[in-house]
Amino acid sequence: MSITEKNRINLFWGILVALTLFATFIAEAATPSHFIVLVICFTIAIKGRLVIDEFMGLREAKPIIRYTILSYFILLPVFISLCVIFPEFLAQVTTIK
Repeated sequence: MSITEKNRINLFWGILVALTLFATFIAEAATPSHFIVLVICFTIAIKGRLVIDEFMGLREAKPIIRYTILSYFILLPVFISLCVIFPEFLAQVTTIK
């Protein structure tokens, strides 16, 4: 591992820590709102992308593998956002009558 690669890993690790602290601070300090949920879900998506590309080394992987894992970090925040923003609608749609 070269020095520049080590610095790159440390940089992305620092970015991940900063994003985690940012999301934690916002979640604890702010009053719950749809905007806060969207900001936190956006940080989840960014962190997932960084982990996949930089730490898992899937930037050069076969597209089916990369996009399958990327879809998890895109769809999960979307589903979390939908569940928080539209809870009544989802309860109505998923209720067995």
